[in-house]
Amino acid sequence: MVLLGVFMSMGALIMGNLLQVFYLEASYPQEDRELIWNYYGTAYRSFWTLYEITFAGNWPTRARPVMEKVSQLFVVFFFCYVTVIVFAVLRVISAVFLKDTLDAAHNDEENMMAISQHQKKEYIERLEKVFRTLDEFGDGMITQPRLEQLLAEPKVQAYFKTLDVDVTETSALFHLLDDGDGEVTLDEFIDGILRCKGPARAIDQVAMHSDIKQLDKKLSKVMKAMRATSKPQKKAHLEEENMTCAHSHAEHLKVFRMGLLEGDHSFFERQKSPV
Repeated sequence: MVLLGVFMSMGALIMGNLLQVFYLEASYPQEDRELIWNYYGTAYRSFWTLYEITFAGNWPTRARPVMEKVSQLFVVFFFCYVTVIVFAVLRVISAVFLKDTLDAAHNDEENMMAISQHQKKEYIERLEKVFRTLDEFGDGMITQPRLEQLLAEPKVQAYFKTLDVDVTETSALFHLLDDGDGEVTLDEFIDGILRCKGPARAIDQVAMHSDIKQLDKKLSKVMKAMRATSKPQKKAHLEEENMTCAHSHAEHLKVFRMGLLEGDHSFFERQKSPV
């Protein structure tokens, strides 16, 4: 605004001095002199006219009377002022404001991400402290009876509420945290709490996902066991078939050798004839 104020002040002084001869000369029509004086008669009027030209966009109504009633040479001034100040300078200033606004928005987004990461880190640290409290023997495992015993205390329930976790159903919570082996590790505890963070509806939804996960794990164990038992059976069946084929081949060779030793030509004829 200071820069634009300087340009508008310079333009107002130039126009006021150039048009002073016109509205003070009695030979010109009274109406035209009054019109020009209303726009450029004093420093205040001239500055306000340039302000309207700069920001209101009505410069044709302020420039046309001067060019038609005073001189066409004033087109040079208005051409330069409108092109440089109204068009170029204002758009440069708008671009600067836009860039600053986008930079500020980008910085705000980065700050929000940093704050979110910091809050998540603090939340995980709190969960680690809770896990150490629940870990009775210090072996890095939590059992269902231990969890149910601690969650039955009102103070523990209140602390879990500060973590935005609903613990009204302790068995469902342990079932959600456990992956099927009956014990909960630190990673399982943190991952499960992060997934069920929120009201009770969130626990119900995530519990279903946990059931499917545990069922998939058990099914995988069953499939591995079935494959392990089927391989020896297949191997024994193949060995039995190989022994049968070998025995049949040996009987055939034995009959063939007996036919050679006895000179039984009818045997060879039977071998040649189709069956």
